[in-house]
Order: sequence, then structure tokens, then C-alpha cells
Amino acid sequence: MILCQIVAASFLITGPAVASPDDPQPVVSITKKEWDTFLATSYHALVNFYAPWCGHSKKLNPEFDRAAQNLESTGVKLVKVDAFREKDLAAKYDIKGFPTVVWFEGGKQVEYDGGRTANNITEWVKSALGPAVVEMNPGSTPTPEDGKPVLVLYADAIRAGFEEAAKANRKKASWRFVPSPGQSKIVIVHPNEDPFTFLGSIEDEEEITNFLMDNLLPTFGKLDADTFEKYVKAGKGLVWSLFPIGEADFGAIQAKYRPIMGEVAKKFRGKYFVTYTDVVKLKEPLEKMFGPAEYPAIAVQRKAGEKKKYLYKGEMTVQKITDFINGVDAGLVPPTLRSQQPPVPHGGAVTPCVGSTLRKTIFSPDKDALLQVHAPWCGSCKKLDKEYNKLARKLQKEKLTGLITLAKIDGSANDSPVDSMDWTSFPAVYFVKAGTREAIEYEGERTAKGLWKYLKKHSTKAHEIRDRQSKKSLEELQKALTTLQDKLGYSDSKMDSLESCMASS
Repeated sequence: MILCQIVAASFLITGPAVASPDDPQPVVSITKKEWDTFLATSYHALVNFYAPWCGHSKKLNPEFDRAAQNLESTGVKLVKVDAFREKDLAAKYDIKGFPTVVWFEGGKQVEYDGGRTANNITEWVKSALGPAVVEMNPGSTPTPEDGKPVLVLYADAIRAGFEEAAKANRKKASWRFVPSPGQSKIVIVHPNEDPFTFLGSIEDEEEITNFLMDNLLPTFGKLDADTFEKYVKAGKGLVWSLFPIGEADFGAIQAKYRPIMGEVAKKFRGKYFVTYTDVVKLKEPLEKMFGPAEYPAIAVQRKAGEKKKYLYKGEMTVQKITDFINGVDAGLVPPTLRSQQPPVPHGGAVTPCVGSTLRKTIFSPDKDALLQVHAPWCGSCKKLDKEYNKLARKLQKEKLTGLITLAKIDGSANDSPVDSMDWTSFPAVYFVKAGTREAIEYEGERTAKGLWKYLKKHSTKAHEIRDRQSKKSLEELQKALTTLQDKLGYSDSKMDSLESCMASS
């Protein structure tokens, strides 16, 4: 991060490198001053928001240039915007990383989801130039293609709202129009599922777009490495159907349970996506998320991707599963937390704990606690271990272990039962004051010295720590004076005088 800032600052001072006169420059950079005119005069445009110091931007730029040459005959304009300099433009279009490519059609921003080679860009743009809505023969029944849903308008003519929604979302779904005098409806169809009818206005672009986003993924769809991110981006709840495969193949399993889970999915449409997963292929990640394999099971996440999950392993019927999900929504079902077996107490300077013992370890009416969350494979954790152990030895030496607990947990194998602790990266350190139930994440220097300094300042026992240290210092001074007395042969009266003199000074 610091290196990027240095490079960025340097660029502002020196400016971009000057290209050779022989280098082709098919793609120009435009500024905020030119933007409105450009957008008004360019019905189709592909814009590369880049940063001149960004390595990924540098890699994309020549590919973008070649794509522009490939597309010269189409009339599509490809331009670049230096998002580092043109911060207002970048903010207007919600550019959060570099490079970001955006497609504009009729002045409207459309997500670009193509590749980053010249051929990928060229193919994507050409596919976007055809009609957003394909007209079918009357009486035809469009079916999904390429795994994407199909939205079908049945009406006497194409509606403007439907066409605009299609233009803005042409890559998310296939859009079809079936001339149907006397009809006025839109349906969405996913592979192997019945059509679902849109109940809003077929003239309203925003309502149609919202309908698509609510139903972008199947009612009962496959969840794997390719689709997981789509479910997370959709921002809704997620129901994992985890069924044993045994001797059957995966396709047979999803077909067997589709009647049950399809009915469950209909009851929670718009709130939860219901999915099926290959528990054999994804055995390792599933066990990391949900614990040891015990199938059949249903796992519920109130929002896809969140750490809290709720496991059901009871009777697999529509009613029982529905009741369980409703219980999760009502807050009547506690989350299922991963926990290793409780460790055997060993009386060491650092107290190991697991998910099931975490509360008891760190919450105390009369002791503060410091918790290190680590992962066995984490290199940074191993560095912190040395500092943490050094701090532990200091507390032992200072006889402060009765005031402060130092604890440690493997965050990769245990879930947090405490709402104020939700670790997502390692290592993490939390501080808990005596008599409280709130954990404060430590963000200071990750050294024994930094941790000790933090404890002396924030501990509820800070006054007692200072008193004990002062008492210890006095004891050490007295011991040193006694040693000095023995070496110099001072009498007790002379030493008393010396101590009085030192005390008065």
C-alpha cells in the first residue's frame, strides 16, 4: 500500500511517460471536462477506468488498444479514463478498483463481465451490439440457454420498459418477445424449473429489473465453486441441501430431492435461494464450514457468505424444513458453532481455548483477558506467537497472572459464540475488560512491548499493576542495597542513613 502511494505521488509530480511517435494510439484518455459530450455522442461505448501506476491496468491497456482496432468498423468507441486523476468521474460510476471496464449503452451504465484480452473484449462487445430482445414466432416457448435464465414477454408488442431492462441486463439473462395478442405478462424460466410469472407492470423498467435480480438464480440451483460468488453477490439468504450421494450419481440425487426442496424454495422465494451441493467433491470445504460430515442435513445462512449458520438434521419433509427456516428467521434457533474438543488444562502461561470454552475463558468478573486468534498455517501468526509468549512470561515474572488472562484459540477450526468477535483474518487480538461481555479488537503494534503498553493503559487493573510494579521495584532496590552493604562492609546505621538520603532525594 505504501509503495502504491509513493508511485502514485511520483506520477502526479512527473506525469505519464511519453509514448514513442511510432506507437499506435487508438484509445484516447478523456477527462471530466470532455465526458458529458463524449457520452451524449456515443450510443455504444466501452470505457477503461484505469490508474497509471497500477500493474493490472498496464497489462490491460495494450489489450484494450488492440480491441479498439478490432472494433473500428463497428462504430463503438473505446476510451480510457485516468480514474486516479478523475476522481469525481470514478466516484460517479462507483469505481472501486483498477482497472474497471464499463459498458455504456444510450448513456446508461451496464456491467461488463467479459475477459481482459483483446479477443475477449472484441467478442463481448460484438455480442452486445445485437438486439437486446429477440423476437420469437407466435406460440413458441423459449427455453434457457447457456445456463442463464430467460425472461419472456407475452404481449401484442414489445414494451419500452422491457426493452430498456433488457439493454441494461442483457448479459445476466436471455430476453425474448413472443407476439401474443390479448396477453400481457412476463415470465422467467430457469433450466428444469417451471416458469415464474412477474406480477408488476410490464411497462416499468425498474420493476422488471428488480424481478430479474430477485430471481436471477434458480429456485433450486447447483451450488459449487463457480456459482457461490453469484449467490453471495445476490445478497439474499442461502439454504444448503446436503444429501448423501452413496452409490447414486450427483444428478440422480438432485432429481430425487427436487420435489421436496423445490416446494421449500417456493415458500421462501425472494428471501432465500435453495441450493444443492455435491458433498463428495466439496467434502473438505463443507467440513470446514459445517463440521464433520453427517448427511442428510440442511444448512441455513441468513445472508449468503456470512459466518453464522444453522444446521438441521431432522426429518427431511417440506413441513419440517419450512418450520426450521421460519424458526431461524424468528430467532428461535441458535446458530451452530464449530468447536474443537476442549483442551486438557496444563497450567501454562497462555490458556488454550475452543469455541465451546471461549466464553468461560475470557469473561470474568474480576480478570481482564487478552485473546489471540490464530491459524496453524498462518505465517504472521507464528511471528505473533513469539511476542505473545514473551508477554506471557513477563506477566508471570511480574506476578500479574491473577489479574490478566492470556488466551489463545485456533480461529480456523472454531467459530466465535460472541457477537463482538467475528474473525475473518488471522492473526487477530481481542481485549476484554473484567466484568464486561464486549470484546475490543486490538489494533496496535503486534509486539510484546506494544501489547504490554496497551494493557497498562486500558486494563481495569491498571492501578494495581502500577502498585505491584512500584512495590517490586522497591523490593529490588532494597535487595541491591543489601548486596552493596555486604560488599562494602557498611554497618546497618550507615545503610539506614543512605536509604534515608535516597528516599528524601
